[in-house]
Amino acid sequence: MPQEHEMFSATQIEEVAVIRFKGNLLFQFSDLYLKEALFDHLHQVSHGRDIKVILLFASPDKIRRQEKIQFFHDLSQPGVDVKRVTRIFNAVNQLILMIQKIQKLVIHADTGEVGSLFMNVSLACDYRVIGDKTVFQYPTVELGLVPKGGGVFFLSRILGESKTLELLLSGDDVDAARALELGLVNQVVPSAMLEVSAIEIARKFAQKPMRLITGVKKLQSLISKDLPVFLELENQILLEAIASERFRKRLNKHLTD
Repeated sequence: MPQEHEMFSATQIEEVAVIRFKGNLLFQFSDLYLKEALFDHLHQVSHGRDIKVILLFASPDKIRRQEKIQFFHDLSQPGVDVKRVTRIFNAVNQLILMIQKIQKLVIHADTGEVGSLFMNVSLACDYRVIGDKTVFQYPTVELGLVPKGGGVFFLSRILGESKTLELLLSGDDVDAARALELGLVNQVVPSAMLEVSAIEIARKFAQKPMRLITGVKKLQSLISKDLPVFLELENQILLEAIASERFRKRLNKHLTD
């Protein structure tokens, strides 16, 4: 089962499929070949009879705030191919929905500076373990954009509507201790031990009855039945925002300050 792709690497440890992302998803999703390779592999492991748990390790290459601002600044310029922008957003939607539909336990592991998109990928998973040096960044105020990837949907389920609004309008970073307190993650471990700890957690979950895992996930899928519609509306809100002159001026100001 070991595989190496430009976008990810994959191995299997007993009944755990381990996928390690490489590079930056946000930039890579405009490449049809890379996207399809990832989705094909996720489909394969999600139907593997000898797999109970899928463990996703986030890429160690993090996108910095300024890089994210520059990315959206470039997308907002006159003459930019709107179809390309939509394709990137749709790829994010596809990944989020695929993770939600997998009838196996999906664990996400991450550490370091984590942007909103990658936090949302994590929130789509069933269980989240992070290193103690993790900082979640929501530059929603700087960008003037809702976070892509179902952030408002997932955060509202965990925190409630009022707390979600407070978090996103504050623009404040959330460290590991605060994330655990808020219920955004399930476990915090020393960052240096993240890989070992996450694999051990995944192996313990793999010992649970498979019928119990799939039964719980099927019932939970009813709660998320509106997620596809939500993600489509999220696309519309984002596309309208980045097409505006006010948005370009906001990002120009942040890039020149």
